[in-house]
Amino acid sequence: MSVVTIKSSELTVKIKTRGAELTSVTDNSGKEYIWCGNPEVWEGQCPNLFPIVSRLRNHGDCKYPLDGKMYEMGMHGFAKNSEFEVESATENSATFLLRSSEVTRAQYPFDFEFRIVYALDGRKLKVDFITDNKTKGNMYYSAGSHEGYAINGGIENYSLVLDEAETLSKYEVLPIGGIGEDSTLVFDNSRELKLNDDFFAVDALIFFDMKSRGLAVRDDRTGESIHVAFPGFDTLLVWKRQGGEFVCIEPWAGAPDLAWKPYDDFTKKWRIRTLAEGERETLTHTITF
Repeated sequence: MSVVTIKSSELTVKIKTRGAELTSVTDNSGKEYIWCGNPEVWEGQCPNLFPIVSRLRNHGDCKYPLDGKMYEMGMHGFAKNSEFEVESATENSATFLLRSSEVTRAQYPFDFEFRIVYALDGRKLKVDFITDNKTKGNMYYSAGSHEGYAINGGIENYSLVLDEAETLSKYEVLPIGGIGEDSTLVFDNSRELKLNDDFFAVDALIFFDMKSRGLAVRDDRTGESIHVAFPGFDTLLVWKRQGGEFVCIEPWAGAPDLAWKPYDDFTKKWRIRTLAEGERETLTHTITF
C-alpha cells in the first residue's frame, strides 16, 4: 500500500491505494477533516463500496443467488480491501483503478473496471465512481461512499441541513441486518435536523429518493459545515458509532436488502443497477470543506 497526495491552493488530500480510500484532508491551518480511524471504535475512515452496499442478508449472512449458483461476498463488497492501481496522478487529481480478477470473480462473476477519480478545486473535492462493464451480457452492481468526517465533541453539537425543505422518514434497520417495513418521520417539511446518539442506537439514518441533491453537516457552535452534493445517488445514509468522534455521510447508488422481501436472484435485488455489455456509468459526489 502507498499513499497519493494531491493539493489545491486551500487543501491537501491524501488517498491510500488500498481501497482508494481517503485518509486525510487538511486545510492550510492544519485542520484535519477526516476521522483518524480507531480499531477500538471503527477502523475505517472513508471506505469505497463496490460492487454491493451494506450486508447481504436475504439468503444467509453474506450470500446471494445468481443464475442458480450461490455466491458469498462480505459487507460493502471487496473494493474497500482491494489494492488499486494508480492509473494517473497530477498535482490536483488522481485516478485509481480496480480490475476484475480470479479473486473478485469467485465472489462476483462479472468482468469490470472500477475507477475512482479524485479532483481538487479550491475547497471542493470531486469524487467520480466510473464503472465499466467488460462482461459478455449485463452486469449488476451497486456503489457508494462512506466518508467519515471528524467532529469535535458530541454529536449533539451538530445538525444536518438539507438543500431543500422535505418530509422524510428514516427506515428501520433490523438487528439481523436489512431494512424493515417500519419508518419514523424525522424531517417534517423542514431542512434541519438536530442530531443525537439516539438516531444511531441501532445503526443509521437511511433516506430514499430525496428531493435534495445535497446536505451539510454543521457544527452548531461555530456555524462551520461540510457539504456533500450527490446527484445520481438514490439512497443516503448518515451513520456514527458510539464513542467515535465522527459522522459518516454516505451517498449510495443501491440499498440494503429488504428484510421482508427476499429475492431469488441477484438481478432482482432491490435497487440493483444494470449495465449493458460495454456500457459505462459515472456517479459523482462533491465534498465542500
